[in-house]
Amino acid sequence: MAIKKLDSGRWQADIQPQGRGGRRVRKSFDTKAEAIRWERAQFAAADKGEWTPPKKDKRGLRDLIEEWFKLHGHTLKKGEERRDYLLSLCQLMGEPLVKEITPGFYAEFRQKRLQGELKANNRHQGPISANTCNHDLAYLRAVFNELIRLGKWQGENPLAGIRRLKHDDQELSFLDQDQIHTLLSALKESGSKHAYLVAKICLVTGARWSEAQNLRGEQIRNCRITFSRTKSGKVRSVPISETLDKEIFAERSRTGPLFQYCYKAFTRVLGACNIQLPKGQASHVLRHTFASHFIMRGGNLLTLKEILGHSDIKMTMRYAHLSPEHLEDAISKNPLAEIA
Repeated sequence: MAIKKLDSGRWQADIQPQGRGGRRVRKSFDTKAEAIRWERAQFAAADKGEWTPPKKDKRGLRDLIEEWFKLHGHTLKKGEERRDYLLSLCQLMGEPLVKEITPGFYAEFRQKRLQGELKANNRHQGPISANTCNHDLAYLRAVFNELIRLGKWQGENPLAGIRRLKHDDQELSFLDQDQIHTLLSALKESGSKHAYLVAKICLVTGARWSEAQNLRGEQIRNCRITFSRTKSGKVRSVPISETLDKEIFAERSRTGPLFQYCYKAFTRVLGACNIQLPKGQASHVLRHTFASHFIMRGGNLLTLKEILGHSDIKMTMRYAHLSPEHLEDAISKNPLAEIA
């Protein structure tokens, strides 16, 4: 029995306050000093006959999720959406008690989720991707980590030892010039002026569909669109042409909402154009198209990072291979360059 440092960087006290044969108690702390103080207090209480074993945690995972939301989750930009997702995961797990959540329990749950063997509301859930499973794990880990920081969960994170699943990166699809022309023509002919203009804004600024669709007139000044309340939390401004500025405000006020909800109209027209895209990329295909063409035309990756509002350059580097100069040194600097 001793105090030891865990792989997570925390310190664990592992003791038997009532001596050999007595109940074994383990507890984790942020510092070694805290672990030592707790250990001494437990032995002192045991010497006085005052020591009692800690109570078992009888809370369910649902209780922890709700407490996480009350204390922290509500402050997140999409906190309610995250809570609902976590509660749906809890339901898929069978509403477990927290003490039932072990690495083995979660590994079995994940495998069934990957194979589509689970039911929700008496309906089978289809198989999901490894990437989605990794998101599930990250969200659930975050609940325990935050409650540990707030002192509302004692002990280690039960999911800390679960490894993320390896998976191949999916190449981001984008539209070529012919497909762009076909799509914009079809949108214009569809009669949905909102979807047509929102699509054009996405193509010239790299905006997410929701960012463009929710624009207000006040966000466009001097041929520059300012996007706020973005996914990354960053405010960013992107210039547009005078022609597009005039087109946007030809029949619209410079104040108030500019567009109505029109995403379904966009996807309907996109489908009618018979443009084949990987599953899940329809909503971001215009953003990927802007970024891909920007790099293929010689644009700078750091500039693209600022335009797209990425918080991490790793996100922007997904487009690096499209640069006309990307890895060109491989031709002149390979060991056979002087021979070939």
